[in-house]
Amino acid sequence: MHRAQTHSGEAAVVYKHYFIERPCRILIITDHLSARTFYRAVLRHISLCGAMLDMSPAIPLPTQFFLQIDGFEEELGCNAILRTGVNLGVRFNTLLPQAFLSRLIRVDFRGT
Repeated sequence: MHRAQTHSGEAAVVYKHYFIERPCRILIITDHLSARTFYRAVLRHISLCGAMLDMSPAIPLPTQFFLQIDGFEEELGCNAILRTGVNLGVRFNTLLPQAFLSRLIRVDFRGT
């Protein structure tokens, strides 16, 4: 389960996560919003509020970037919240639409 960040005194919200093994790209946008750099990663599991990726620990990343999952056009705004070894934990800037998550799970289940 992924636990959403809360403020003091607020109840924590826990979101179910789904194990997915899908290639993805981390997109880095420059200061002038022009050229992009992207790195390959593997999506390991995802929830409405965040995801866990596998990525080379040798590649430096900014705190904020976009995630694009292979087979989907959406670019998801992310913040890096955990990085240990090859594990990269990200929190999405907004909750994912349930329809997007359902579509991702369906595509992964079919294996296409």
